[in-house]
Amino acid sequence: MTHTQLTQLVQALLDAPTSNETVKEFAQSWINAEGTPKQEELTKQLVSVAEENIALIDETIGFAGSELATQILGSEGAANLLQHAKDIKAEGAEFCDCPSCVACKNVIDLKAEI
Repeated sequence: MTHTQLTQLVQALLDAPTSNETVKEFAQSWINAEGTPKQEELTKQLVSVAEENIALIDETIGFAGSELATQILGSEGAANLLQHAKDIKAEGAEFCDCPSCVACKNVIDLKAEI
């Protein structure tokens, strides 16, 4: 994997509107450390950050069916998320397919190259 490809993966984590603050702060730190030994150290942590922050589909279903999801997304938004999560689980999805989880999955899939 080239440095450019790795940068694109990290940028995707930063840009995903659904990334949590931990992921966004990590990604921004990685980008800010461009070309330094600190970036090399952060690169070693990248896969574990992705693994800790990707949501299993059952976690997404649990969240979508919660009162918190209704408060955040509204009743219609929570119901739509719940139905979508159930649908993709029925199709075999293991993880949530929001932009943040997709970016995390891309990092995890390439961990042998990072």
